[in-house]
Amino acid sequence: MTQTSILALDRALEKIRDDDALNAWSHLALEEARKAAIESDSRLAAGAPRSAIEGHLVALKGNIAVRGWPYEGGLLNRRGIVAEHDATLVRRLREAGAILVGQTRMDAGALGAEGRSIDGPIRNPRRTTHSVGGSSGGCAAALAAGHVDLAIGTDTIGSVRIPASFCGIASLKPSPGRITLDGVLPVHPDFDHPGPMTYRSNLLRPLLSVLAGLTHSPSEPLSSIDQRLVSRPIGFMVDAEALGSTPRVVQHYQRGLDRLRSLGATLVPIALAPLDPAKTRRAVFSLCEHAMAVQHRDELARKPENYSPELRAMLEYGASLTRAKLDDFQSRVRAFADAVQNLMQPLGALVLPTTPGQAFDYDGPTPTDLADLTVVATAAGLPAASVPLSTGDDLPVGLQIVAARGEDLLCCDLASRLESVA
Repeated sequence: MTQTSILALDRALEKIRDDDALNAWSHLALEEARKAAIESDSRLAAGAPRSAIEGHLVALKGNIAVRGWPYEGGLLNRRGIVAEHDATLVRRLREAGAILVGQTRMDAGALGAEGRSIDGPIRNPRRTTHSVGGSSGGCAAALAAGHVDLAIGTDTIGSVRIPASFCGIASLKPSPGRITLDGVLPVHPDFDHPGPMTYRSNLLRPLLSVLAGLTHSPSEPLSSIDQRLVSRPIGFMVDAEALGSTPRVVQHYQRGLDRLRSLGATLVPIALAPLDPAKTRRAVFSLCEHAMAVQHRDELARKPENYSPELRAMLEYGASLTRAKLDDFQSRVRAFADAVQNLMQPLGALVLPTTPGQAFDYDGPTPTDLADLTVVATAAGLPAASVPLSTGDDLPVGLQIVAARGEDLLCCDLASRLESVA
């Protein structure tokens, strides 16, 4: 019997030990993973895999419930809490024959995009002095370092896409409701999404299919994907520089557009600066700060020392927001969503950089615009994939593909096709 899963697990654990300084993992389920690997090898040897991700190694973000694992969400005030039940998406992973290796670190409460956990910064495998992005930064680090090839994060304003861009891996923020939030610690119910994260874009579709409970979702042939590329125009953001994208990001964004043209896509210019995404990002984040403040009000009053000064400031701001101000923020998000959806109507998809900049040095200032481009799909309720663009250096750039609501598989297929012509 070929011990494919066991060998992969042993290699992964060796890499994880060697890469301990990355600070990516918070919990390893060694015995459980080994048992699952043995069972998976038996099915594979018998020619009876349960799914397309049978035997694949998976990392899970620390805010997703896995029976018997810590269920802390990166928060000091939840230290010692253990999950009593599996989240629905975890049950689906088990049923698909995936091997759950362990849990990864994250920004506290998933309310951040820097990759700074309560146990120290998560290090970017591409350049360890630099940010991994967040809040699903531990998942991205584990993928970029080659520990696993699948991971599950969560995305509220960009928390699987920003780390994907910074670390050179692929991810998807699905359509609202596509993957159930059962068993996932909340930030804001209107914006939270569990999100597939993968070492390569061609794994997004099979992972999404399992997480969403799609039982019949075979991969499309390349000819079919190419036909969809030419059937409707693809919008591309023409004002990336006006929205803060660095020259390096713009350079590689243009190369991504060239790849689309080489596949026969018709590109039409779309201006997003007039919609002021930064203002919408501030509105969404403020709504999230308020929702988290409500959740943590009593605990924050009892034990303020369990909250970092940064997190405490965000919660205190959220608590200070009046009903009128919250209504203003919600109106802003609705207006932005309507405008983006109108722009999208004649298009097969919209492409733009995932982040305005590349991974930043932890010793320097934190950019304020990390989620200014990911908020476009968040606020509009649209699926969005981040596909890595090869930069020829150690700081990646991500290209974001946004599709109509419900077209999650199209996002996955376009990301896979785009990466295949790198």
